[in-house]
Amino acid sequence: MKRPLTWVTGWPLWSTPRHVVCYVLLIDAIAVVTALLVRRPITHLELTRFAVLVVAAIAYIEFTRGVERVREVNAKAGPYMDTESVWCFAAVVILPPSLACGLVLVIFGWSWFRVWRGRRPLYRWIFSGATVIIATEIAAAVLAAGPGPHPGMPTTMVGLGVAAAAAAVRWLVNYALVIGAILMSSPNIRGAQVLANIDERVMEVGAFGLGLVAAGVLVFNPLLLLGIVAGLVAMHRSLLLNQYRKAARTDSTTDLNAVGWWRQIAEQALERATAGGGTLGILILDLDHFKQVNDTYGHVAGDQVLRCVGQALSAEIRTQDSPGRWGGEEFVVAMSGVSLTQLATIAERIRTRIHELAVPVDSTRGPSTVRGLTVSIGGASYPGVGATTLTELVLAADAALYQAKDNGRNQVCLSSIRAVHDDDPQPGQQTEPTEDRRQQAG
Repeated sequence: MKRPLTWVTGWPLWSTPRHVVCYVLLIDAIAVVTALLVRRPITHLELTRFAVLVVAAIAYIEFTRGVERVREVNAKAGPYMDTESVWCFAAVVILPPSLACGLVLVIFGWSWFRVWRGRRPLYRWIFSGATVIIATEIAAAVLAAGPGPHPGMPTTMVGLGVAAAAAAVRWLVNYALVIGAILMSSPNIRGAQVLANIDERVMEVGAFGLGLVAAGVLVFNPLLLLGIVAGLVAMHRSLLLNQYRKAARTDSTTDLNAVGWWRQIAEQALERATAGGGTLGILILDLDHFKQVNDTYGHVAGDQVLRCVGQALSAEIRTQDSPGRWGGEEFVVAMSGVSLTQLATIAERIRTRIHELAVPVDSTRGPSTVRGLTVSIGGASYPGVGATTLTELVLAADAALYQAKDNGRNQVCLSSIRAVHDDDPQPGQQTEPTEDRRQQAG
């Protein structure tokens, strides 16, 4: 068994930059001081309400602990929604600050031993609890400054407004403290990664609303808290389902459409074009000699380049267009309502922008910058190449891409040939390239 001192000194925290260590320890210290402030005596009624909230929170954790593990794993770099804030905010409203902080300690302690022990570094879990305690104390101060008694349920519109302000302050303080730690420990992280799951923040507003309702229910009929527990469990599972859906549709490296989801979008666009006499343009892009980027800078840097290229691609197309990652260093775009001339103009604009990129990367030799990227682009448009299905249209664009490769790379080629049919082969037409040819083409 490890000695306590050895166990603490072995935390990964000590290997982080000194300013990160100081920041984390400072927040922990502030939380301890605020939680130990001398308070007024606690009544039996307040202790009873505290006990009821403890039971409700533990029941909720037990019902959702399996889901929570999966949901947190699927989260991005930024902080994810903490639905346990329902119980914490209910405590802020109807309990004195000492008991409200005590509930935070119970929730985080129980979650650690039942959900996260051995799965997350303890120092991070302690830091998360510290940020919530600080946010709880500040929210309680906001409520105490408002009209009416505190702790207690607001009974006027002004009181409800103060409660809403306290919820907003609690969220903002907690979120800012966590974001500060993320940015300090990972200075190269991009804002899009930190805010990748910002849509869950909207749902956290609902969690605070439920917290206010839970406080009222606890005052008037504690048994009704069972309904709030059931509703929270259902909401928690819906969050996980939303993450699964998003993960299935999104490429994790570039945040563009995954190829399967992109095909569905493009199929629907082709159906609309066929039925309404419209047009559909397809572009396929392949970064030239991308293997050299991985060999020179490492695969982590390669992924950073792919993400930056995906962002550049998205910036040069319309919001209604559908970009996707085709695989490896290949990208694809579906554009409705464009002519062949417009398709060529957009493709050339994309090629130019990618060539002008200067991508900061974390290479195997330290921070570096990748410049001078080139891309070959092939395109095809419906109607115009004899294609009647998405597969045929993609094959035509793919053939044009490899024509651009054969012509020397770093250029745009559009298809002017008919697509290949299994029962009607055309001499000299390009079929789908084999994996060997894709590797040779670079």
